[in-house]
Amino acid sequence: MWAMSASPNRCGIVSIVTALVLLAAGCGDGTLSASALSKKSQSLQSLASEGALLARDASAGRSTRIFTRVHSEELAKAASKSAKSLRTATTRPALEPKLQRLTYLAGKLSADLKQLGHASSAAEQARLAFELKLTARALG
Repeated sequence: MWAMSASPNRCGIVSIVTALVLLAAGCGDGTLSASALSKKSQSLQSLASEGALLARDASAGRSTRIFTRVHSEELAKAASKSAKSLRTATTRPALEPKLQRLTYLAGKLSADLKQLGHASSAAEQARLAFELKLTARALG
């Protein structure tokens, strides 16, 4: 029951995080500065942390299957948009490794969040919670 009552709050958080991700994404094909890459990393870290929390709650039975599916789909959409903008972005040569790393992590994050929406067992949800937590740390 807690998961159902928390859904409006979580949806509000997702909306805010999504807006921040899109704001940080900009046009998607512009040159990204070190500051812009840092903001993207922070936005992706927020998505990964929220996904890890959702996966942990799902694996512990504190979230309904429908809520987990819908919420993870929203998080995955935000991560996917960020990954897409990173794939088309450019940056200074010195920042290229960071851009490539962020692009990879955004794609992994999107895939893990999509998988969470279809995870059928608590063990798979727990594994995804661990993966998402590792991704959040890698982005930090």
